[in-house]
Amino acid sequence: MIAGTRRRAVVRVVLAALVVIGLALAPPADARLQPTGGDSLPRLEMGNFLPAIREQLQQAYAAAEARPADPEAAGALGMALDAYEQYDAAALCYRRAQQLDSQSFRWRFYLGWVQAAQGRHEDAALTLAAALRMHPGYVPAQLRLAASLLAIGKWQESGEVYRAVSAAHPENADAQYGAGRVSAARGDVTAAAAAYLRAVELFPDYGAAHYALALVYRTLGDDERYRQQFRLYEQNRTSVPPLDDPLRGAVARLNMGPVAHIRRGADLERAGRIDEAIQEQQEALRVDARAVQAHINLIALHGRLGQYESAVEHYRAALDIDRNQADLHYNYGVLLLKQRRPQEAEAAFRAALEINPYYADAHVNLGVLAEHQGRLNDAVRHFEDAVANRPNDRAAHFHLGRLRANQAEYDEAITHFLKTLTPEDESTPRYLYALAATYARAGNSAEALRYARTAREQAAARGQAELLASIERDFPALAQR
Repeated sequence: MIAGTRRRAVVRVVLAALVVIGLALAPPADARLQPTGGDSLPRLEMGNFLPAIREQLQQAYAAAEARPADPEAAGALGMALDAYEQYDAAALCYRRAQQLDSQSFRWRFYLGWVQAAQGRHEDAALTLAAALRMHPGYVPAQLRLAASLLAIGKWQESGEVYRAVSAAHPENADAQYGAGRVSAARGDVTAAAAAYLRAVELFPDYGAAHYALALVYRTLGDDERYRQQFRLYEQNRTSVPPLDDPLRGAVARLNMGPVAHIRRGADLERAGRIDEAIQEQQEALRVDARAVQAHINLIALHGRLGQYESAVEHYRAALDIDRNQADLHYNYGVLLLKQRRPQEAEAAFRAALEINPYYADAHVNLGVLAEHQGRLNDAVRHFEDAVANRPNDRAAHFHLGRLRANQAEYDEAITHFLKTLTPEDESTPRYLYALAATYARAGNSAEALRYARTAREQAAARGQAELLASIERDFPALAQR
């Protein structure tokens, strides 16, 4: 019931903003995007496209030419062009599709989106406003509209849309980030900082929000927080929150270029579908044999399956293309660890850090190697560097917690272990167990039993029998309950 009320509220606010926008902006005057004849298709230069993409575009063009009165054919050509960032030509096709089917939300949304991508924000605001009158609740259109309004100085209207989206979808980090940008444009750095902080709480790897926060802290003269946020930006330059946008997703799926295959492969890997992930990365290489990121990803994927020879082949191929890639050396280092070659792995991790000194995962692995070699001071330094560069790095906090506990520095150890507890995953029961054991060593039996109980429950729920047995052995009071 509450969610429904929020949705109705955001619709009312967005519709009210659309009235203001309609009064404030003149209609678009770009005649290039207003075809009048049935034969108005963009002229395409195909020579710069890879062969597979050229064939795809030629087929879409031929279909639109053969069916000049079909909005689906014109729109499909627009989507294919849009997928490869051919925005001028895509806009022409979308406007044609919109003229042929004036009741379609889809073609208006797509047209507004590409107008924004072209930097034509006044036109985009009008087009998206018209689309939202048809479908007021489509959040991606609302966010795109708010961004265009901000770009043309309509701060009040932009802020109203961002606030309405946040009210209906409090989990939306993009809306918080946008609200922060509005406050920053108005010179209210305090409100901007609060909104940006909320954005990174909702999505900790939000690169643009970390960068914006860094600028705010620099303005406020807080050098320490500026450096911390800038490091986080460096770690997450291109990371953005996922957005549930079926329409833009349909465009993205049309992209047959290597980058699209690489991204789909990464998504499949996160879903645990390793064989399919390998196929996508290989498809990227079929499209473009010099797609170095595909080789880098295949080092890790083949390594996970124990296919070491194939992984090494991709490592060598990537070296030939561009050896100045930190991920290349890091993935090879992980592969060498799997093969029990720690000295060579250490050299690979150091090579990664020479390229990217902020590489937290490389610091963590170098810390582990240093600890195994008895170089505890070096281990601590690497773990601390990892935390400095990525404050939410659970593995680094865990290792620092263990080392501090072994040195009887229990308060500091507990502080680190507490930072490992979220988000919950397969590692959480182990982290809870370490925290409980440290509380016990510190003489705090109540907290020790509390966290041990939670660790036991989670280990049992996840079927971690060996860990469960260790917990019950070390905390016999739990086994008797």
